[in-house]
Amino acid sequence: MNTFDLIYPDKSVIPYKAMIFPDGQPHIKMDMQKAGSIDKKAPLRIFTRLNNANDLLTALFVKNTLDYLEFEHIEIHVSYLLAARMDRVMLDGEPFSLKVVAAILNQANFKKVRIFDPHSEVSTALIDRSYAITNHEFVADALSDYACTHSGEAPCLVSPDGGALKKIHKLAQFLGIENVVECMKERDVKTGALTNFKTTTTGLHGQTCFIVDDICDGGGTFAGTAKMLKGIGAGKVNLIVSHGIFSRGPVIEFVDTIYTTDSYKQVEGVHCLPIGKYM
Repeated sequence: MNTFDLIYPDKSVIPYKAMIFPDGQPHIKMDMQKAGSIDKKAPLRIFTRLNNANDLLTALFVKNTLDYLEFEHIEIHVSYLLAARMDRVMLDGEPFSLKVVAAILNQANFKKVRIFDPHSEVSTALIDRSYAITNHEFVADALSDYACTHSGEAPCLVSPDGGALKKIHKLAQFLGIENVVECMKERDVKTGALTNFKTTTTGLHGQTCFIVDDICDGGGTFAGTAKMLKGIGAGKVNLIVSHGIFSRGPVIEFVDTIYTTDSYKQVEGVHCLPIGKYM
């Protein structure tokens, strides 16, 4: 499939120049000669991060231009979906942000929308013709890379909270891993404060644990979970997250090794795998 690549510009089938006007508006200019040489009936995907409103606008501008050029089958493959975490209204006075983003994508009428490891099934329920790409291959690669330098450490998978549990069990089945640790925490929705980390597991006896989740922002969930796991005997606690934001930096207390992708950004100081492999 031909790719208009907004993540890795040098891999784009149509060269382009992107810029930001002084008022903050994004803009893009395609190489018309190259665009004219591509089969308009062949499927073409826009490969992009949707980290913010400008990313979303840029993708829509690309779709608009390709429509004018009469490309017939345009998909969008999204490595990180803006507002995916806001998949319901938590408090009065707050928006249903994901519903708003979904409505914008729906009006663009893409033939297909593929999303890497969205936060919940609400994303694919709200976005027309959308499909989730699991984190399974990414996690398998992370575990394989870790095993190359830590032979003999049989992994156990850790669900950091109830929201991740369903996905963890599907992942464990894919990987053939029987050892799954279920964890819980409490979050104050008004302040964001995290407390009362606990698990149903009574002892880990030096096991190597891999917390697996979709997003790492500040890392508080993972620090609290890792501390609790080490308190009941975990030997090492590692983290595998699909989308690495790391708003407080790539070092998380009590976490030994971190794997992520560049779905949101390239992250230095951790094992950061290229998202292009999984999309």
